[in-house]
Amino acid sequence: MPAFLDENFLLRTITARRLYVEVASLQPIFDYHCHLSPRAIAEDEPFEDIARLWLEADHYKWRLMRANGVPERLCAGDGPWDEKFVAYAAALTRAAGNPLLHWSHLELRRIFGIDTVLMPANALEVRAQANRILQEKRMSPRTLLMQFDVRVLCTTDDPADDLVWHRKIAAEQNAGSSFFTRVLPTFRPDRALDLRDPFKWKSYLGVLSEAAGVEIASFGRLLEALAKRHEYFHQQGCRLSDHALVVPPFRMAADGELEQIFKKAAAGQAPSEEEQEKFATALLMHVARLNAAKGWTMQLHIGALRNVNRGLYRVYGPDVGGDTISDESIVHPLASLLGTLDEEGSLPRTILYTLDSSRHEALAALALSLTGGAPAASPETVSTPVPEQLPPGRVQLGAAWWFNDQKDGMERHLREYAAIGLLGAWVGMLTDSRSFLSFPRHEYFRRILCNTIGTWVEDGELPDDPAFTESLVRAICWENARNYFGIEVP
Repeated sequence: MPAFLDENFLLRTITARRLYVEVASLQPIFDYHCHLSPRAIAEDEPFEDIARLWLEADHYKWRLMRANGVPERLCAGDGPWDEKFVAYAAALTRAAGNPLLHWSHLELRRIFGIDTVLMPANALEVRAQANRILQEKRMSPRTLLMQFDVRVLCTTDDPADDLVWHRKIAAEQNAGSSFFTRVLPTFRPDRALDLRDPFKWKSYLGVLSEAAGVEIASFGRLLEALAKRHEYFHQQGCRLSDHALVVPPFRMAADGELEQIFKKAAAGQAPSEEEQEKFATALLMHVARLNAAKGWTMQLHIGALRNVNRGLYRVYGPDVGGDTISDESIVHPLASLLGTLDEEGSLPRTILYTLDSSRHEALAALALSLTGGAPAASPETVSTPVPEQLPPGRVQLGAAWWFNDQKDGMERHLREYAAIGLLGAWVGMLTDSRSFLSFPRHEYFRRILCNTIGTWVEDGELPDDPAFTESLVRAICWENARNYFGIEVP
């Protein structure tokens, strides 16, 4: 019987083990979507406490602890860190089949060299041992990024952000800093599109207006402000936008109607759902066109139903573990949105993520339908000329996301995408994390990838030839992302 997390963890065949050891484990990391703090990377303060690193802002762990009956003061609350750490250890003993059991122990082993199985009885001892190692090695955000050979890291940033921390990091690197990870922003304009609360939206317009140097007194001026910030982000190395959508909007409207919706919201009146959708459609298409013109990639994160636990949201705000998976229909409006952009020649590279894994095959099929580059119906509608050679996987299904980035979810994602799309053109995994300890998740994914490919080989479904196996693993782990996003890699 294999030992827990032994060297062959998740690798069931000889071929899988060879592919992981000789290929996957040697690849750098291109983490093109995360929620890490650029300020923390810029300031690079040494870490002091594994309890805070694990539990201060990780809603994955809080959800697990709540399910185990842990009081809220030990989850998102302000309870003592020693009690929180013991409570998390207790939850892990009941977490069979949950990726947190694997991730947490991989982090203990790869980062701290601790191979003890975490239990309530030894939790304080493990915490003390990890904290000693943090201090002895002066572990910090930058040392961890370099330890895991993270060559590119893309954070998630509001268009109004001044990107001061990104600029500070870049300036140090240009001056000869030994820190090699490129830390780049991602343009996420969700607040500009959201008219559900007109007062909150109008307040945000003031922030965006100041950042852009544009008095946003009309819909046209809002488009101008977003374009200016998009250009500013481009100058700072940004090559991706990101958009959170429960259901992709698609309801077209004339400029005059969009102007009226803008004025209505600016006056503090709540637009109707139809008007909100028209407004969101216009702004999303505006950003997509800007992306296409500059060679950016558009990421659409679809199907997260936010803040269903209203009590948690009221007390602690968003991103604390009160979200779930939406089962609303998404394919028809999304196909209309992307198809319209494609017809006018302004569909950028696009990655489609969904929390509803039952839609993976539909999104993979949709992506494959839009990978070509047919010219627009008439030349005057073309906003961006279609190049002779398009990037492989121009539109593709994104990684198994959030509730799906676990063993079964990743295996299903690989099988479903391979069966319908072109797996070898896929840009691979990301952390989507707020924790600097999360990079062993790439190892977790790479082991699952190698096991899937190794199983196909040993079942006679794939040739045992480096052209099919080793090149596929290298491409998905590293090369495709390096080539796809148009980002210079150190």
